[in-house]
Amino acid sequence: MSALNNAPSPKPCNLLPASLADSQLDHIERMVRSVVRANPAGPVHGMDQEYWESRIHTLVNENNLVTVQQHRVQRLLQDLAKRARPNALKRTAAETAQGRADA
Repeated sequence: MSALNNAPSPKPCNLLPASLADSQLDHIERMVRSVVRANPAGPVHGMDQEYWESRIHTLVNENNLVTVQQHRVQRLLQDLAKRARPNALKRTAAETAQGRADA
């Protein structure tokens, strides 16, 4: 739950009820998971990892999430991190190859 712990703590009275977060979580899960299956290396419908992480962090900061929702958030953040890792490795390999070609 480290990603949740890094977020600033809003006052509970200013948070939206957890019931409103479920539809947003459902949408983000569908978008991220459907594209991960179809195209694990590309952006999710043209929206990069930072966009989806931002959506998730906004959801966390604006809603009074219950434990089950917090677990869903963590799972989504982990899925996004797994998607980013192969892309970072490909970029590093491409940069290394480019460096060799320039030498």
